[in-house]
Parts: sequence; structure tokens; C-alpha cells
Amino acid sequence: MFPKTAKTVLPLLLMLSFILANVIKLGGTAAYLVPPVVWIAMFIISYPNIRASIFSSKKLVPLVIIIATISIFIRNFLGLAVGFGLSPYVMSIYGLLFNMYFFLTKTLGFEYARTFIVQKTSKTVQSFTSLLGISILFTLLNVNMARISYITGGLELIKYLSSELLPVFALNLFLTYLVFWGGAACSIIFIIISKGYYYLAPIIPNLPWTIESIVSVLIPLIGFIVISNSGIFAVYVTGKKERIGLKNVVQIFSPLIILFITTGILGLRPLTIVSGSMQPTLNVGDIVFIAKTPISELSEGDIIAYLGEQGVIVHRIHEIIKHESKNFILTKGDANKEPDAVPVDEKSIIGKVVLTVPKIGMLQLYIRDLFLRISNKVQEILSYISVMLTYILVIKY
Repeated sequence: MFPKTAKTVLPLLLMLSFILANVIKLGGTAAYLVPPVVWIAMFIISYPNIRASIFSSKKLVPLVIIIATISIFIRNFLGLAVGFGLSPYVMSIYGLLFNMYFFLTKTLGFEYARTFIVQKTSKTVQSFTSLLGISILFTLLNVNMARISYITGGLELIKYLSSELLPVFALNLFLTYLVFWGGAACSIIFIIISKGYYYLAPIIPNLPWTIESIVSVLIPLIGFIVISNSGIFAVYVTGKKERIGLKNVVQIFSPLIILFITTGILGLRPLTIVSGSMQPTLNVGDIVFIAKTPISELSEGDIIAYLGEQGVIVHRIHEIIKHESKNFILTKGDANKEPDAVPVDEKSIIGKVVLTVPKIGMLQLYIRDLFLRISNKVQEILSYISVMLTYILVIKY
């Protein structure tokens, strides 16, 4: 398609995408089928008109992968401290395929449209105004602006700005920066890794909104620092006559190894003991490693981790009960006199404890307490600001 035609049609498609998200409320199947058609059209129009970026995407991809890996690691590390919860996404094969289709079409359409606009408007890195404007545009396209009309108080407005608008803007600023240097491939890879992970993981970090807001802004900041640091380029981008030493290999793969351990990709998932219900076998601050184990291989006396009403619980199997072709497990903490009141369904079992490392989880507990105190203090400050704003408005009007 000719560039002039793309310049005319692409803004119309972007406007249509905004209208579908904020003005026209499609119902039923149309809500899931119509938007992807618009995003695919964006991709088809933008792709033929994209030129080579300033840096080869192959040079920036290792950096992008590491930054995306760090973003997942930080959230899972904090999850060890504050807890995990079930994914809100459907985990069936049909549900996963449909979610990935919806997610990938939006990513391709938006990022190629972003690249087209960046290359047509930003000639140099000094085009800060242009990059900022593009970031604001895609922020508006990714935020549910209709929610503003339902905000009734100052605290709700502050929460909306800090937990939704600001993180999305920070992410789009970073994605626009990536596109400027390395093209659509870099931003797409970052989104697929950092966001796609949560479509596939059945258990995800359950962070308070205050902490999630801080992390969501922190990750793009880390990305800016990494991409902009020439020393990082020297480590991860090698010339034809340069060799990658052992130090470089460790720097590249250490974040990936840590990611595999913390997310359970290697088959082991670490958990920090936060209560004394399993004393003296397990103490507060111990870290246990959980291996996914079928219920047929579990027996009385094994220590298991399962998802209860209050989060992940680590207790010993007291008895295995079979009822109407289903298996239930009665658990008991070693420090408790009586077994737990509610039997555990086999679907709630995360796995069996296969390794214990004493006390090294005290750091996570300290970080958890620190972040919870920060979160509570932030909420107190925001509540105070909300009250003051309300008071000022009442006095003024």
C-alpha cells in the first residue's frame, strides 16, 4: 500500500479502535471478533511501509529479552513476599488459543502502527515532543477512558491515575523508545514476554495496587537505563572481532536462570514459609521447593503446597480420602493439634515439598513487611490528599 494511503487510513483505524473500546460497547461474540479485525487491518497497512530502524533489531533483542525477563522476575520475587493468586484468564486449550489470538493481533496491529507513525514523525532522538505525543496517543488507545465518568471521589481518581493511567503511559513511552531504535520487532518481543507470560501462568503474583503501580513504572525506567547505557551495549552487543567471555555469559543468562527458578518453569517452585504451623519441621523464613506431583504419587506424611482460601498453604498430608471416584486430602500442620477443617481437592494441589533451605527466606519476609508498610503509608497519604481535595472543593464551591 502506498505511504500516502497508509497515512490516511491508519488514523481512521486508530480512531475506530478507540471508539470500539470506549464509545461503542459491542456485546457477545462481536466484542471478541470485531476489534482483532481492526488490529489486523492496522498491521496489513503499516507493515509494507516500515523501513529499516536505526539499530538492527537483532542487536537490541537480547537486551529486550533481559528487560522483559527482569520485569517478570521482579513481580514473582515480590509475589514470594506478598503472595500469589489464581490467574483471571481461562486455562482451557480453547480459552488459551482465543486469548492468545486476541492478544497477538492487538500487539501486532498496535506496534506496527506505532512504528509507522514514529518513522514518519521522528527523524532524530531529539524529537522528544513527537515521541511524547505518540506515547500519549497509544496510552489513550490502551486505557479505558470511559471509567473516568464513574469516578466519584478524590481517592478513586488518584488510584485510577497511579494504577492505570501512569503505568500505561510509562510502558508506552518505553515501547515508543524501543520502536525508535529497533523497530516493531523489539517492542513486540518485549510485550509478548512480559505480558504473554500472564496469559499462560495458572498462578500469578497477587500484588497490592500500590506496589503494582510502583513496579509498573519502575520496569520502563529500568528499560530506559539499560537501553541508554553504552556499557550495556558493550556487554550484550558484540562486534565481529569481539568475543563473549564467561562474565558476559553469566550476565546474559543469570536473569533467565533466576526467572526459571522463581516461576517454576524448571519444575520447581520456591515458597517462603510465613507461619509457624509446621514447626519444628518448617520454620518462619525457610524456603521450600515444590515439585508438581500427581495425587497418585502422594502418600500420608508427605508435605504438600496447595491453594487455600487465604493463599498458598504448606501442610502435611494427614489422610487421603476417596469419595465417589474423587480424591480429597486431609492436611494438618505439625504444630497444630487437629487436622485442617476443610479437605483439599486434588485440583488445588500445587505440588510436593522436595527440598528445604532454612532461613534464607527471611529477606523476602523483610521485603514483604517493608512493602506492606509502604503500601499502607501510601494509602494513608492518598486518603489524606483525597480528604483535603474534597474539603477544598466544598469550601470553594
